[in-house]
Amino acid sequence: MSEKHDHGADPSCPNGVCSSSAPPLIGSILTGSGLTLDRAVVLLREGADLPLTDVQLRIVEERALHAGA
Repeated sequence: MSEKHDHGADPSCPNGVCSSSAPPLIGSILTGSGLTLDRAVVLLREGADLPLTDVQLRIVEERALHAGA
């Protein structure tokens, strides 16, 4: 499921989680995307190109794996 996505990641923050950045997920909302986690899972399964950071994409992929179990 994981492909390389480059959605403008900050090169000064290579792992995608930096202290000055907003958290990738607040409650069930993927910050900066306007998507809920469950909606992002549906879109991922449909093959949509999601406007997510690498960290957010990994969260969505993990949720998709567990939701399909």
